[in-house]
Amino acid sequence: MTFTRNALIAGLGLGLLAACEDAGQRAVSTLAPGSTYAITRIDGSPAPDGVTFEVGEDGRVSGAGPCNRYSGQLTHQGEVMTIGGVVMTRRACLDAERNTAETRLSTALGVVTGVKPSEDRSTVALIDAEGRERILLQPR
Repeated sequence: MTFTRNALIAGLGLGLLAACEDAGQRAVSTLAPGSTYAITRIDGSPAPDGVTFEVGEDGRVSGAGPCNRYSGQLTHQGEVMTIGGVVMTRRACLDAERNTAETRLSTALGVVTGVKPSEDRSTVALIDAEGRERILLQPR
């Protein structure tokens, strides 16, 4: 099982790394293990400062939400990528704007089905089944 999971993670990383063609540019290593990103937009709205998305060597994703920390498991089957088993801490979020962004992030993480690098490869969008940008990532 560990071999299968590691093979899946490696295949996901290699398949998504195909988006990085220009060695001279700051290319996005699309969701490769060890990647870290700032979340700059959630469902089209600017994300609060400090919101992050990290891809672990084991295929887990984690980060800081607007109010809480989160983690989940990145999986890839055929053309579909999902983030499953998302859990979040439960700290109080007294700022209404951050609380709204937290709810949007939680929902968006649950409906992601793919990635789409920007044309200049400086950002990557996590998209839903309809191809809509749900989360915009900026490499850190």
